[in-house]
Amino acid sequence: MKIILFKLLGRTSDLIEVQPVLALFIAGALLAVFITTLMRRNKSDVASSNDQRSLPWTIYNQTMRMAGALALVIVLVASFSLLRTYLHRSLAAFQHNHGRITDANYKAVQTIWGAEQEQGELRVDVFYEEEVTERIESEDLTKPAILRKKIVRHNAAGNPFVSARHEISLRQNPRKKGSALYGGYETACQFSWKLKNPTDREMHSVLRFPLPAATAMYDALTATLNGKDILSQMELKDGTLYLAHELAPNENLALAISFKSRGMSYWYLQVREPREIRDFTLTMHLPDLAKSRLNYPEGCMTPTSIQETSDRRGSVLTYRLDHAISNKGMGISLPALPQPGETTSAVLEEVERGWLLLFAAMVLGLACSPIAHPVLLMVLFATASACGYGLLGDLSDVTFGFWGAALLVLVPLFFLLAWLLARFANGMGKMLAFELVLFGVVYPILAGLDNDRQGLYLNICAFVFLFVAARQLIGRFNQIDDGKQPELALAPA
Repeated sequence: MKIILFKLLGRTSDLIEVQPVLALFIAGALLAVFITTLMRRNKSDVASSNDQRSLPWTIYNQTMRMAGALALVIVLVASFSLLRTYLHRSLAAFQHNHGRITDANYKAVQTIWGAEQEQGELRVDVFYEEEVTERIESEDLTKPAILRKKIVRHNAAGNPFVSARHEISLRQNPRKKGSALYGGYETACQFSWKLKNPTDREMHSVLRFPLPAATAMYDALTATLNGKDILSQMELKDGTLYLAHELAPNENLALAISFKSRGMSYWYLQVREPREIRDFTLTMHLPDLAKSRLNYPEGCMTPTSIQETSDRRGSVLTYRLDHAISNKGMGISLPALPQPGETTSAVLEEVERGWLLLFAAMVLGLACSPIAHPVLLMVLFATASACGYGLLGDLSDVTFGFWGAALLVLVPLFFLLAWLLARFANGMGKMLAFELVLFGVVYPILAGLDNDRQGLYLNICAFVFLFVAARQLIGRFNQIDDGKQPELALAPA
């Protein structure tokens, strides 16, 4: 008993921290159950008052009434705790089998498909080497000086880059691992540069082209210099293509590198070398990424221009720089993918709040209604609604997704419960039926599908609850003032 009590207190504390307003509603509804139980009179109470029984009997009778009211509240709290646990586990089970993104699966997809692509710009070192003789004098003047020859490297002061034209075509290709989809893409890259020896003398040069990912796969790789294939002359080391080339005075070079590859999540290019960027153009063709869905990696600049494709399903990003100095990146980040069962999962995440409102409304409304066995009806209605949500998650894969399961199970179930409420609960039955449909169906769907306005929907439902509760309590007080106190027991006779 002590363990159960501690668990109930712990869950109550969690509810107060997460949903304080809803916790207040539920506490008020349970208090209403306790008070109305004490205030209601049954036939035995009427008979005992007419017989004017002794004081010990009166104390005993009132103590038993209080114990009975407290027992009803405990039953409701226990039922509430169990059903809330059931909702949590239903949501956890559904999310475990639908769209569950994990780091382990993401890394596995990276290993199989390819990692994020971080393309660095071409680096060109232009220099010449000179042999110089170094004279080292000895401290002992009687000994001759030591002469050493060494090679000194002199870097060219000018900028060898004349222009750059890059064309990137990126098409999405999502990959599935486990129960979730991960953003993948395929690229076709074409890079071309025009270079010039900035001096009027012969120079050595080393061209370094970093590949965007060390563990990625590269297909259809080509490299040409002044129209000639130089791929066989290039050295691949540490994920970088190297080419040594002798430059004639003021020689012009036209370098082009192209390949196909694939990666995940994002792609961007960055000029990492501190230099002046001249006549630079990067064009990104995104045939299946509309303008409204564009997003950029952190630290990237926005494009110079954005154009939609002719079918309006894609976009073309253009970056133009000239006489610029910047280390900002240029690229694209893939949008979040719609995961399997995403709609159902979003609605189920909001189900708990709606169900808490529904539970509080049923407890308060039925406690204030002059009907027999209201506690039993409270538990039955709360259980039926919770099982309906569980069935919604189970059938969303069998039917036509969320909407098929909602039309087949959720909507008919709640309208049936609303009809029963309107029939059984006198007076406020229609208002309770309205709350049942609003809190149990309308709110979870609206809040789940419209994430930006979840607070608005919750506040509207809270005000509806307060309005209906005020009417119920006013009606209850009027009955007491008019002397029309119900004589039906709250608990089974």
